[in-house]
Amino acid sequence: MEIDDDNVKKLPVRFKTPLPEERTVVMLHEVPKAMTCCHLFVQYIVDESAAEVECGKCGAKLNPMWVLVRLACEDRRYEDSQKRHQEEMKRLAERSRTKCDHCGKMTRISNR
Repeated sequence: MEIDDDNVKKLPVRFKTPLPEERTVVMLHEVPKAMTCCHLFVQYIVDESAAEVECGKCGAKLNPMWVLVRLACEDRRYEDSQKRHQEEMKRLAERSRTKCDHCGKMTRISNR
């Protein structure tokens, strides 16, 4: 299909100058190993004498405060889930019967 140049109107758009080679976007297959790891849910290698933390998966040096905050958040979530579990178990222990969805009669609950 040929385009008639008489009907085409060029827009007054100026394109930006291309970035230098060292500032171009890195392609996905060229991403360095350290950039592919999110450093979450991994083991951390702690060097107490140097006050350094290393990611156990990719070996990157991490900010010790960042690691401490991550661990504190995980610990708090674990503790909250434990509390919810204990409250649910206490609530279930207080019940001995429930109404059956099929027949509508009261049925014993197994408290094991």
